[in-house]
Amino acid sequence: MKIFTIGQVANKVGINIGAIRFYERKGLLEPAVRNEQNNRLYTEQEINWLVFLKCLRETGMSVEEIKKYHDMVKAGTSTLPERIKLIQDQKQALLDEIEQKKAQLVHLEHKLERYYRGENY
Repeated sequence: MKIFTIGQVANKVGINIGAIRFYERKGLLEPAVRNEQNNRLYTEQEINWLVFLKCLRETGMSVEEIKKYHDMVKAGTSTLPERIKLIQDQKQALLDEIEQKKAQLVHLEHKLERYYRGENY
């Protein structure tokens, strides 16, 4: 099993070291195993979790909601229906946001078309 330092994890996941420490403090990431020099060490499984955690944050899920989700994962498969619902809701919120962004893009394109025709509004 390959082990990674916090700096390596930050680079692989694309987040900063402070964010990893923050997620650990908030209980979104299990406390890291430490080596003799007291450096945090992580496994590929923890990296995969951080990649998903980053995805959830980027879709707008709050730290509190992610904590709830993380606690459900730790509780086991009995929480699968709740986890499915939580992820489905986040997926729908993201789809709604994409539709809003598409509408905004159309509006900007129409404005540019007017300007290209020499209109002033």
